[in-house]
Amino acid sequence: MPIPIRSCIACRKRENFSELLRVVRVGNQVLPDEGRRKFGRGAWLHQRCFDVAKERRSFQRAFRTDENLSTEPLEKYLNN
Repeated sequence: MPIPIRSCIACRKRENFSELLRVVRVGNQVLPDEGRRKFGRGAWLHQRCFDVAKERRSFQRAFRTDENLSTEPLEKYLNN
């Protein structure tokens, strides 16, 4: 069985999905999905690419929205 390959929303580098963090949008918040099981559209991100994703508005593009999304919960998760 082939290993799933995903692309980081910030740097666009393709990786084995185990190297990336899945994030989901719940309301207007971007939340980490460690178990890769939360409902909804997911996006994949290298943890080191968070700042680049935020700067480039990659979360808005990945979740197909123009509204501002809160990345605070994700930022707190990554800083722990």
